[in-house]
Amino acid sequence: AMMLTEEEFFRNKKAIVEEVLAKLRNLARMEATLLFREFENYGGSLPHVSQVISNAINTATDALSIALENLSKEDIEVLLPLFRSHLPPTLADLAFDRIHDKVPEQYIKNAIASCLASKMVYKEGTKFIEAQPMDKLANVALKYIEKEREIAALKEALSDVDMPESEKSTILELLDAGGARTALNLF
Repeated sequence: AMMLTEEEFFRNKKAIVEEVLAKLRNLARMEATLLFREFENYGGSLPHVSQVISNAINTATDALSIALENLSKEDIEVLLPLFRSHLPPTLADLAFDRIHDKVPEQYIKNAIASCLASKMVYKEGTKFIEAQPMDKLANVALKYIEKEREIAALKEALSDVDMPESEKSTILELLDAGGARTALNLF
């Protein structure tokens, strides 16, 4: 909300609050899905699995925060869509163009690191993070987001292909499920 004027915030408060709640519900759903998937696959107690998830997100966030310090402004700009997608849509639509004027650079980098770390852990699981050497984790994460963009382009190209819908749907599901990770050649 630091990107909005007080008037803009109060004029759009209802929509922003509803969007924040929707985002929180989605994050809770992703957390629960991962929690029970990891519990089923690896056992342990639910509190322990929850801690493992938290540790994986924190480990990836920390590695990315350090790496982002060494990226150029242009490279950071390429990652801004991660931050934008994390914001409530109304807030992003109203004020994302003011981000560099209203939000401290370090906050932006930390938000990008946190968004990317969470995205990878929720999608790939804790073992994916744990399997990466610490000195390579940030680089893997940055390549991961690059591969995700490539997969999105493939999915878009596939949408216009003339083929049976069931086959197209299966291919799209496979691309969603493992496209970025497979493109990284990390198993």
